[in-house]
Amino acid sequence: MPGPSKVEPEPDAAPTISVDDLAAASGYVGGYNGEKFPGGLGGSNAYDAFLNPYAPGGANVVDYWQLRAWSNRLFTENLYARGLIRRLITNEINTGMSLEATPVELITGMSEEGARTWTDDVEARFMLWGKSRRSDYAHLKDFGGLQRAARATALISGDVLIIPRRDRRSGLPKVQLIPGEWVRTPVDYKDRKRSNGNRVVHGIEIDKRGRHVAFWITQDPGQPDGDVTKMRRLPARGEKSRRKLAWLLYGTDKRLDEVRGQPLLSLVTQSLKEADRMRDAEQRAAALNAMLAMIVKKDEDKPGTLPITGGAVRKDQVTVADGLGGSRVLTLDAQLPGLILDELQTGETPESFNTQRPNVNFGAFEASILSAIAWANEIPPEILFLAFQNNFSASRAAQSEFKLYLNKARAEFCEGFCIPVYNDWLISSVFNGDVRAPGLLEAWRDPRKQHIYEAWINADWGGAIKLSVDLGKEVNAYIEMVKWGFCTPDRAARELTGTKWDANVARAAPQFKRLAEAFAPMAELENPTPEPAEGGGGKKDPNVDPDR
Repeated sequence: MPGPSKVEPEPDAAPTISVDDLAAASGYVGGYNGEKFPGGLGGSNAYDAFLNPYAPGGANVVDYWQLRAWSNRLFTENLYARGLIRRLITNEINTGMSLEATPVELITGMSEEGARTWTDDVEARFMLWGKSRRSDYAHLKDFGGLQRAARATALISGDVLIIPRRDRRSGLPKVQLIPGEWVRTPVDYKDRKRSNGNRVVHGIEIDKRGRHVAFWITQDPGQPDGDVTKMRRLPARGEKSRRKLAWLLYGTDKRLDEVRGQPLLSLVTQSLKEADRMRDAEQRAAALNAMLAMIVKKDEDKPGTLPITGGAVRKDQVTVADGLGGSRVLTLDAQLPGLILDELQTGETPESFNTQRPNVNFGAFEASILSAIAWANEIPPEILFLAFQNNFSASRAAQSEFKLYLNKARAEFCEGFCIPVYNDWLISSVFNGDVRAPGLLEAWRDPRKQHIYEAWINADWGGAIKLSVDLGKEVNAYIEMVKWGFCTPDRAARELTGTKWDANVARAAPQFKRLAEAFAPMAELENPTPEPAEGGGGKKDPNVDPDR
């Protein structure tokens, strides 16, 4: 039976080709990896091979530790990198995240008044502990300073190890920060491998379920690969108490299979470095233009008149090497400002040096690079540049967008730093008898009572409030929302000023009372007490006829 006849295309129809045959037709046999032409995507860097050595690697393996070293150097030497990190720290942490304890009354069994009293007591005790530098293992920073140092180190280096030490005298925790560079895999980690099947990845001992079991810390940070004789294994949790003994705080996004954090500056390292080099080049060009401001051009072969150096000016001479083993003398003239050249020789023309440097377009070019860096890090350019030149609506939109980022960044930071530290402090305070929390310790040890433990440690964390572009409009909007029940006074106070409404009212009542007492004499003068009418013992008005 004859097969189907071949359909010939119409003469004027465009030639067609199957999508599967595109690579072969173009002579490019590279597989379907997203490239539109050979070399379109460049070489592939195997980041996974260093963030997770058990992931498949390739020829172009990224040196993870070199990436961290570049980031640290960039923060030290590059003004753009330091400005970016400082802007984030100032907006995210500022003076430190503040505790707002919110125990669940229904689970804890406290009354509304009892919960308010317990909350005020715990917040006051935690605030005093945080203000003291005894909260720092090195006694150098308060709790706010520890937050700034931890966040900055995590952003610059990728991660930082947090260790809550125990103060033997007070029984309260002391927070120690260990740079992530100290967490390394021992060179003989295979010999130290335990029978439970744990493996060590970049200094982190991980069990079969992917949980962090312990951290291997080098006692000699000068040895990048870790000295075998100076390595210490620090468990992540206590074997009996299951208390958290150490954990990593990450600075940026982390994929599920990654065990170490990437520096924030790793994405923009080259852009920041080249922008800084261009800025230095433009500054140097401007300085050279100031040194060599003008030359006298000769169009004819005649003796020069030396119009600039021939006058009675001060001359300084400098001896320099001529590159041939000898030396030559250079004459430097100190000219007066506003010098006028007259009676020039025929053929002599004063000509200004290159006035095209510094480049007048450098500002716009620099702003475009920094705008891309701001976009990559979820920062509105107005916030990064500290330049608010747009109208109210545009500035308000920028502030609102940045608040979305701040809420996310603060939530992640508090989850990784503030909440574990507060939980450890609260458990220690209950152990010491300073804070009463019936059932907390029993629930902490019993997984079946986890809801009771979570009810006691429940808390909110607030950061510095970014004032509105137009505070009057913002306050009036919140007043209307509170009036119609769209918002509570406590939430309005927290979002506007970062304070608690109950605490504000409690503190304001005696202050308003004293203020009223202070203004009482002024009120008497402005509104005097009227005199009693006739017959009431008062004096008669001589201008009033009693018979009328």
